[in-house]
Amino acid sequence: MGAGMTWVGAGMAGTGQRRGCSIRREGRREAMRKVVIDTDPGADDALALMMALNSDALAVEGITTVGGNATLSETTRNALRLVEYFEREMGAGAGGAAVRIATGADRPTHGAFSHAYHVHGPGGLGVDLPGPSSKPHGSDAPRFIHDLVSASPGRVAVIALGPLTNIAAALERFPGLASEVEEIVVMGGALEVEGNITRYAEFNIYEDPWAANAVFTCGAPVRLVGLDVTSKTFLRRSDGPEWFPGGSASARLCNRIMASLLHGSEAPQVFHLHDPLALAAAIEPDALTYRQASVSVATDGEERGRTTANFGRGTVKAAVGVDVPRALQLVRSAVSGEGADGFPPSRE
Repeated sequence: MGAGMTWVGAGMAGTGQRRGCSIRREGRREAMRKVVIDTDPGADDALALMMALNSDALAVEGITTVGGNATLSETTRNALRLVEYFEREMGAGAGGAAVRIATGADRPTHGAFSHAYHVHGPGGLGVDLPGPSSKPHGSDAPRFIHDLVSASPGRVAVIALGPLTNIAAALERFPGLASEVEEIVVMGGALEVEGNITRYAEFNIYEDPWAANAVFTCGAPVRLVGLDVTSKTFLRRSDGPEWFPGGSASARLCNRIMASLLHGSEAPQVFHLHDPLALAAAIEPDALTYRQASVSVATDGEERGRTTANFGRGTVKAAVGVDVPRALQLVRSAVSGEGADGFPPSRE
């Protein structure tokens, strides 16, 4: 496994267009939901990160990277570049505080990650950004997750957008973590629909089914956002070139990413909002409907990565429905930084 931690300075001068927002957000930071985002950027991860950094509902305490959509070195580089882009261009950061980035697993529990360059493009993003000015150093992702969660027991959620290797490692190394984390929001699984990497499996779960089993059975509350709902939540190629309105730097970047993925005669007609919908579920959980369940994962054979739900009891809230218009509006506004104070409007 690779290891390291980077502190990326926030509240930098940038364009200055969001400095007032940063001040107002800092004043209410304690009311925001504290989150750690585990991610493997990834095009849809990039959209989700822009949503999180823009949102006035979330305080991003840190980001951890894992291999998956691309190699660990590339997902880490992408995370650094995305955060630095946001801070430079938007003139704020996650509530005006430093966004810390720690690296984690470069391989799953067994074997190797298969990666998804055919979906996300060269390097995992499909667009060029300036190289990061900082490099990873320090602790590793499992300890980083534990330290942030244990510093505020019951008040920090983990949002997992990639293979669950880092989360499972943290739970194994720090047995008290399951009782301290507020919630683990997982983008993954295909309960009653077909998978997207095999007939049975969704990509994130397939990449490390052993880690997924460990997370689903750890006893912590899990909110599972899988293909059952993300397959219904997408943007069309014909919606472009301004999939995200408003002209903010985050909207411009995400429109570039969308254009790179949907360009050409062989490109898909739709882009499913897998990670953005999981992020939306962390911001506005009631945009989706859920059933309580226990979930198990097949770890070998043809059905590797298959997620099976036993509905009625268990610690997993499995998303089974989504208010598609509401979810699309939330994703678009959060990516663009729209609404009061430049952020998505509250539904309080």
